[in-house]
Amino acid sequence: MARPKRQYGSGALLRRRSGWAIRWREYEITPDGRKTAELHYENLGDVSKTEAARTLGLRLAQAGPPRLQRPKMTFATFASDWVAQVVPMYKHSTQKNHTHILTKHLLPRFGDTVLSELSRQHVQTYVAYLVRKGYAPRTVDHIHDVLSAVLRTAVKWGHLPHNPALNVDLPALKTVRPKWALSETQASALLDKLPALAKAMVGLALLTGLRRGELFALRWKDIGEGDTVLSVREAVYEGHFDTPKTAAGLRRVPLSPAARALLTDWRRRARRSEPDDLVFSTWSGKPISPNNVQKVIYPVCESLGLPRATWLTFRRTYASWAHEVGMPGKIIAQLMGHEKIDTTLNIYAQVLDGSVREAAERVGRGLITIDHSAPEVALVTH
Repeated sequence: MARPKRQYGSGALLRRRSGWAIRWREYEITPDGRKTAELHYENLGDVSKTEAARTLGLRLAQAGPPRLQRPKMTFATFASDWVAQVVPMYKHSTQKNHTHILTKHLLPRFGDTVLSELSRQHVQTYVAYLVRKGYAPRTVDHIHDVLSAVLRTAVKWGHLPHNPALNVDLPALKTVRPKWALSETQASALLDKLPALAKAMVGLALLTGLRRGELFALRWKDIGEGDTVLSVREAVYEGHFDTPKTAAGLRRVPLSPAARALLTDWRRRARRSEPDDLVFSTWSGKPISPNNVQKVIYPVCESLGLPRATWLTFRRTYASWAHEVGMPGKIIAQLMGHEKIDTTLNIYAQVLDGSVREAAERVGRGLITIDHSAPEVALVTH
């Protein structure tokens, strides 16, 4: 009696001197609709025929029905999809920075590389190349972050089994410029030499700890409750208005008497003071470029023998002063929009607590004196 013919595609058991081996095909369908087969062979060694048949069945089950073969997509092709579909989810400033790094650094290096062939060793080699070229550790870290973000999406979309940018050795981060904060004496000297607009902006930054984008997006309607509270609702970057950097950035900051007097003085000078007008704006009412204000601040710093003070310096100074007057770290974080809090209500309730207001009012008392005897509120810097 003839032995029944094995069904095509069901694999084969092969008798070998050392035992048994198995052979089977795994099928794929190419993007143009053609069916292709890849032949697999595995020597099982000294096992029984039953065990060999069981192993063959397991391999066939794992292979499953014909799979749709993905075309060999390049990094550049995938990155184009990533820019179109993922980058718009980021803040405007992040969109610009990520796109810049992708265009300047990543596409020239990996653009023609087949995405599925990109390995952790490729990434490590590139990091070593950046270090040899003299890039600062923080710059290398930023470039790696963007590459990892692209590849993380490739994993989510099923193009890669894992992210090859993970577990790569990076250079240790170090501070190139020493971090510093102004003393009250230095801050007073700086404010005393600044013209009215720059003085108002720097003074408010020192007394509230606002981020640069939050300060430049501030509107007169954001100052409420008898000018005692400042509401942070927006941030601006290169003329583009958005919500603050983090969820905790939506907050209310108590204004000290010094800060209130500074705003009162500036409102008398400002050309625009309607509720929707920006507190600090150009003559046409547009947002001011932070760099233009820095050009005024830097020469004054140099004349006083100070390092160049940036908007981050003023924010750091606020945190330092708040710490020195005994404000709890949790409260400082909330006032500066650092801590993640579930709801805006929680932010308002904690920030406006009486003890917080007292601490906020203590910040800057040594910086600005209010002369109540003058016909109009006068600001005197020490």
